[in-house]
Amino acid sequence: MKKSITYQSRFSIVEHVVSVRKNVSMSVMRMGVTLSKLFSCVLEDHISPMQSLRLVHLIVACLFTVMPASMPLLLRLLFVAWFAITVVQLRQGEEND
Repeated sequence: MKKSITYQSRFSIVEHVVSVRKNVSMSVMRMGVTLSKLFSCVLEDHISPMQSLRLVHLIVACLFTVMPASMPLLLRLLFVAWFAITVVQLRQGEEND
Protein backbone atom coordinates (compact mmCIF):
# COMPACT_ATOMS: atom_id res chain seq x y z
CA MET A 1 0.00 0.00 0.00
CA LYS A 2 2.74 2.44 0.83
CA LYS A 3 4.43 1.88 -2.55
CA SER A 4 1.26 2.69 -4.46
CA ILE A 5 0.81 5.94 -2.53
CA THR A 6 4.40 6.94 -3.28
CA TYR A 7 3.91 6.15 -6.95
CA GLN A 8 0.74 8.22 -7.08
CA SER A 9 2.41 11.20 -5.44
CA ARG A 10 5.31 11.03 -7.88
CA PHE A 11 2.88 10.89 -10.77
CA SER A 12 1.05 13.97 -9.52
CA ILE A 13 4.36 15.83 -9.18
CA VAL A 14 5.22 14.95 -12.77
CA GLU A 15 1.81 16.13 -13.93
CA HIS A 16 2.29 19.38 -12.03
CA VAL A 17 5.74 19.96 -13.58
CA VAL A 18 4.35 19.27 -17.06
CA SER A 19 1.47 21.71 -16.54
CA VAL A 20 3.84 24.41 -15.25
CA ARG A 21 6.09 23.87 -18.26
CA LYS A 22 3.12 24.22 -20.63
CA ASN A 23 2.01 27.42 -18.89
CA VAL A 24 5.50 28.92 -19.11
CA SER A 25 5.88 28.00 -22.78
CA MET A 26 2.47 29.51 -23.58
CA SER A 27 3.45 32.72 -21.76
CA VAL A 28 6.70 32.94 -23.73
CA MET A 29 4.81 32.37 -26.98
CA ARG A 30 2.31 35.12 -26.09
CA MET A 31 5.20 37.44 -25.25
CA GLY A 32 6.85 36.64 -28.60
CA VAL A 33 3.65 37.39 -30.51
CA THR A 34 3.15 40.65 -28.62
CA LEU A 35 6.74 41.71 -29.23
CA SER A 36 6.49 40.82 -32.90
CA LYS A 37 3.43 43.06 -33.21
CA LEU A 38 5.29 45.88 -31.45
CA PHE A 39 8.40 45.50 -33.61
CA SER A 40 6.22 45.26 -36.73
CA CYS A 41 4.58 48.59 -35.87
CA VAL A 42 7.88 50.29 -35.10
CA LEU A 43 9.82 48.91 -38.09
CA GLU A 44 6.81 49.03 -40.45
CA ASP A 45 7.64 45.53 -41.69
CA HIS A 46 6.38 42.06 -40.82
CA ILE A 47 8.43 40.58 -37.98
CA SER A 48 7.89 36.97 -36.94
CA PRO A 49 7.77 36.00 -33.26
CA MET A 50 11.11 34.19 -33.63
CA GLN A 51 12.72 37.28 -35.15
CA SER A 52 11.36 39.40 -32.31
CA LEU A 53 12.91 37.07 -29.73
CA ARG A 54 16.20 37.27 -31.64
CA LEU A 55 15.95 41.08 -31.56
CA VAL A 56 15.44 41.02 -27.79
CA HIS A 57 18.47 38.75 -27.51
CA LEU A 58 20.45 41.26 -29.61
CA ILE A 59 19.36 44.18 -27.41
CA VAL A 60 20.37 42.37 -24.21
CA ALA A 61 23.73 41.38 -25.73
CA CYS A 62 24.30 45.00 -26.78
CA LEU A 63 23.51 46.28 -23.30
CA PHE A 64 25.90 43.83 -21.68
CA THR A 65 28.58 44.80 -24.20
CA VAL A 66 28.28 48.58 -23.97
CA MET A 67 26.94 49.52 -20.54
CA PRO A 68 29.36 48.18 -17.88
CA ALA A 69 32.33 50.55 -17.90
CA SER A 70 34.70 48.88 -15.46
CA MET A 71 35.02 45.20 -16.15
CA PRO A 72 37.87 42.84 -16.93
CA LEU A 73 39.04 42.75 -20.53
CA LEU A 74 38.30 39.03 -20.89
CA LEU A 75 34.71 39.52 -19.77
CA ARG A 76 34.28 42.43 -22.18
CA LEU A 77 35.64 40.25 -25.02
CA LEU A 78 33.15 37.52 -24.12
CA PHE A 79 30.30 40.04 -24.30
CA VAL A 80 31.54 41.32 -27.67
CA ALA A 81 31.67 37.72 -28.95
CA TRP A 82 28.12 37.14 -27.65
CA PHE A 83 26.96 40.27 -29.47
CA ALA A 84 28.67 39.19 -32.71
CA ILE A 85 27.17 35.70 -32.54
CA THR A 86 23.74 37.21 -31.94
CA VAL A 87 24.09 39.48 -35.00
CA VAL A 88 25.09 36.48 -37.14
CA GLN A 89 22.13 34.46 -35.84
CA LEU A 90 19.75 37.33 -36.59
CA ARG A 91 21.05 37.68 -40.14
CA GLN A 92 20.84 33.93 -40.77
CA GLY A 93 17.32 33.94 -39.39
CA GLU A 94 16.30 36.70 -41.79
CA GLU A 95 17.63 34.68 -44.73
CA ASN A 96 15.78 31.54 -43.59
CA ASP A 97 12.44 33.28 -42.84
